[in-house]
Amino acid sequence: MMEWLLQIDYWVFEKINHAGTFNWGDAFFPWITDLNKSIWFSLPVFALLLFVFYRKFAKRGLLYFLMLIISIAFNDFVGAQVKHYYTRPRPFENQEIMAIQRSPAGKNSFYSNHTSNMVTFATFTSHFFPALTIPLYLTAAFVAYSRIYNGVHYPSDVAVGALAGLFWGLVFIWLTLKLRQKYFPYKDAL
Repeated sequence: MMEWLLQIDYWVFEKINHAGTFNWGDAFFPWITDLNKSIWFSLPVFALLLFVFYRKFAKRGLLYFLMLIISIAFNDFVGAQVKHYYTRPRPFENQEIMAIQRSPAGKNSFYSNHTSNMVTFATFTSHFFPALTIPLYLTAAFVAYSRIYNGVHYPSDVAVGALAGLFWGLVFIWLTLKLRQKYFPYKDAL
């Protein structure tokens, strides 16, 4: 059974990494996969988020923004610990599938922290800004796809990363609402 699942994982990976190549993708997907590493992108995005959270929710918005940052940091920490425990090699290290590597990557593949962080971000932020749900999850989906396209994760790494991101996003929404109830006990929904 496990061998069969592994073969499906390899097959889907090859379809996306090999057969799914196109010229603009070779420029776009390495760029989108590492947007978070650019201070010129991250700083304005988080400054804008801080402003929007504060503008919509006043002091509660500061709590929401802080909890967003903590949720992503915590999610990233957990993912790094899992990677130390499950030492699955990256696809480009697997001679059996001959992956095309389009962006740099760390040592272990399981699970995708990029995907997990983006899904945590999308889950948490869309709870407070429902109108952004589709763009946020589309961005997370692009990042998830880019990890396979770039040859640095298997589809199962990305799927587990998405589930972990969803889980931690929901946990931190729950924690945030509990804190809001305790420190900002307003009658409104958020």
